[in-house]
Amino acid sequence: MHELGIADAMVKTIDRILAEQAPGAPVTSVTVELGQLSGVVERFLYDAWRAVTDGTAYAETVLKIHPVPAMARCESCGKVFVVAPEDLRCPDCRSDKLTPLSGQDLTLAQIEVGEMEDA
Repeated sequence: MHELGIADAMVKTIDRILAEQAPGAPVTSVTVELGQLSGVVERFLYDAWRAVTDGTAYAETVLKIHPVPAMARCESCGKVFVVAPEDLRCPDCRSDKLTPLSGQDLTLAQIEVGEMEDA
């Protein structure tokens, strides 16, 4: 389950960003954009996030996942279309010669921080 490694990398990235931009600020939510063809399983990423953040400052941080549709261009007929992950063929000419245009990435899109508590 590579989602565990992804969740761990997300925490390290968030730590680095917060250290530079908002040291000590509590993180209320993290939003990721998850491409349909990224190879990351959404429910496994939720589980991995909970496992990696358990007992940390991020234990109460909400993970929000926004799916990103996969778009491709058919190299045979030129059609641009939303790819159905279960059918990697052009809907017009049925060619499997496709160039992916979007939907392969996982992007850390937003880190929402709350108010810092007074000491």
